[in-house]
Amino acid sequence: MKPVVFLPELIAPAGMDLLREHCELLVPWEQGEKGNLESYRKYLYEADAVLVRLFKVTAEDLEKTSRLKVIAKHGVGVDNIDTAAATAKGIPVVHTPLAPALPVIEFTIGVMLALGRKIGPADAAVRGGRYGDRLKFMGIEFRGKTLGVVGLGEIGGGVARAASAGLGMKVLAYDAFVDKAKYDGPATIEDSLDEMLPKVDVLTLHVPLTSGTHHLINAERLSMLKPGCLLINAARGPVVDQAAVAEALRSGGIAGAALDVFEQEPLPADSPLCALENVILTPHIASATPDAMERMALGAAQGVVDVLAGRRPQWVYNREVFKTA
Repeated sequence: MKPVVFLPELIAPAGMDLLREHCELLVPWEQGEKGNLESYRKYLYEADAVLVRLFKVTAEDLEKTSRLKVIAKHGVGVDNIDTAAATAKGIPVVHTPLAPALPVIEFTIGVMLALGRKIGPADAAVRGGRYGDRLKFMGIEFRGKTLGVVGLGEIGGGVARAASAGLGMKVLAYDAFVDKAKYDGPATIEDSLDEMLPKVDVLTLHVPLTSGTHHLINAERLSMLKPGCLLINAARGPVVDQAAVAEALRSGGIAGAALDVFEQEPLPADSPLCALENVILTPHIASATPDAMERMALGAAQGVVDVLAGRRPQWVYNREVFKTA
């Protein structure tokens, strides 16, 4: 009998095809069952594996299932999975850290340029019949400006290289887990985040959401930035204090922001951010390209197949489960 894999959300067909070669799929939405993600939760308790995008897997869920052998995340961040509880039960959490890197790097550079050249407000002016306002949209040039990168992983490191080599920017970075002596990229690594913040013209965030990064950028740290600074968050919404960012944008504490992720998703239409012109708001699309979706689906599916076949997958978030085993 084939193992059962629960898919609460749509993934690229290539990933589903790979799973079907080795497993039975439990796909309520494909069978015409209508409902939200919570209404599908009962299927988690019948599965040997689950592959999730936004669907949450909690400690309570893990107490209710005796069959689950692997949890796969379609993407990088695993903040919707209780990894500590999974580790305690010896359940590997596999993810796809490299798959979405390229589109997120490109997205970050793209929104930085759009912010700096005020593309959004200028577009709105033309559509609103205010062509004569064009001199209000004077932008900035990025060559020689200083980019601050928080998190020098695959994405943050790629942004640093693109900004340095492609735009001629000076790059500073803060990452508590990077060894300065071994780092060979273009960034100068700062000893602390607070030391770096006053020096940058653009600040971009590329860290996972953990207890240590929740509200990493708060009102106090926003006040350390230059008034002309631009802020980009394509990591996780709660990494910044959203209310503090809205106030900094409104008061001129910072010049602009591009936010692809929010503390509450979807972002409510009455959010103070929606009333501001100096912010670009996008619906969690930084990694959303067909190529990346296929890579994430295939990578997550391969992780599931490997664990169910008794093999160690390439990308395991909680690697200690194999050490204990």
